[in-house]
Amino acid sequence: MKKQMKTILTVAVLAMALAGCSSEPAANTSAKPKSTGPVSLTFWHAMGGSNEEVVKKMVQNFNETVGKEKGITITPVFQGSYADLLKKVKAAVQAKNEKDFPDIVQIPASDTSYIKDVPAVIWAQDLLAKDPSFKVTDIEPNTLAGFSFKGKQVGIPFANSTILLYYNKNLFKEAGLDPTKPPQTIDELGKYAAQMSKKSGSQVTQWGFSVTPDQYQLSSWIGMQGAYIGNNKNGRADYMTAVEYDTNGAMKRFLSEWKKAVDAGGIQTGTDVKADEEFAAGKLAMFVTSTAALKGTLAKVADKFEVGTAFLPKVNETDKGGVAVGGSALYIMNRGDKAASDAAWEFLKYGITPESQFVWHTGTGYFPVNTKTYDLPQMKEHLTKNPLFKTAIEQLHASSAETQEPMGPVSAEFSQAMREETLNYVQGKKNIDKAITDMANASNKALKDYNRANNIK
Repeated sequence: MKKQMKTILTVAVLAMALAGCSSEPAANTSAKPKSTGPVSLTFWHAMGGSNEEVVKKMVQNFNETVGKEKGITITPVFQGSYADLLKKVKAAVQAKNEKDFPDIVQIPASDTSYIKDVPAVIWAQDLLAKDPSFKVTDIEPNTLAGFSFKGKQVGIPFANSTILLYYNKNLFKEAGLDPTKPPQTIDELGKYAAQMSKKSGSQVTQWGFSVTPDQYQLSSWIGMQGAYIGNNKNGRADYMTAVEYDTNGAMKRFLSEWKKAVDAGGIQTGTDVKADEEFAAGKLAMFVTSTAALKGTLAKVADKFEVGTAFLPKVNETDKGGVAVGGSALYIMNRGDKAASDAAWEFLKYGITPESQFVWHTGTGYFPVNTKTYDLPQMKEHLTKNPLFKTAIEQLHASSAETQEPMGPVSAEFSQAMREETLNYVQGKKNIDKAITDMANASNKALKDYNRANNIK
């Protein structure tokens, strides 16, 4: 009850804050006067493959409806992976050349720490304060919290997901396991994986599970315990200055359970494999990845076997924090033209309407960020026909808004330290305390170096 009340208060404070103006870095107010005539905008995104087709469809729908009415035309531009896109954004920002800025840009949750400090970015907080028509209460509170800093909204949630367990129901049956009862804890995960692994001599021909944990998985495995990876609530209450997983006991609890699971013999770890492809080929019984991968996974598997989806297994049976929200948000960059930023805001609002989020969800697998999407008759019909999509939604609604990915500027360094030291422990190269200490020291050094270079105290 205490944790539930804490979560309710957190969300309430965030919602109240959205009514005020941001005191954080916002856009340059010396914008050019509003121009007349059509407005053409550029939207940089990182959605490739089939997801890009859905982006194009949404943009086309906007251009033919709201855009046509208001004289706005959006041009979507695929910029490669999130990492590729961010490099281009950083290059434009460093050059300080407004004409090279996109009007709208999609930035992943892991890079919120960077984008919030870019002077050209117009905080969503300031946009929301000027537009009472925007119903903040309709947006999933976990997604709002994921893109907020000091209780103020930085970006508008758009393509959001959580981590999910995918499993081969046929292999469950072959191993004598009930396919309607996936593993609930890491301990069960290890036991199930061992039962579904196969060998030919000394060669493993089928693994039960495969992952080398890094920040992506540990954001949830630490968060579900009610703990944080970094101080200042994972860098959301204020700038992160140090990790705290080494002192709050959460990493030690995870590693203890993880080693037991690996020692059971069915988990492949420390090997760089494409788990989704191994799974689709029937050579891997279980793996974890984004909820957004569901549609693609089902397409790859086709009719080879029956796919199951489940919540991410808990570290401990009593864990109640749920999983962290990932994915991305949309941001408006100030190019010195108020008409352009006003027009961009119209697109952001359109992108998260119930109808737009239905198109996005069914086309990609990302869950809807607008709760009113569930009231649509077509959404109810979709979930009835496609029950696997319900898992991600139910897991989101069972998760605390406080369980979030760290808002840290050195996520790559955090992930590297977590992978290396987790392997050192499970492979017997270091004891648990030494592995955690070295993991924390490497993470803190990277964080300290970044903060010093950017004058963050």
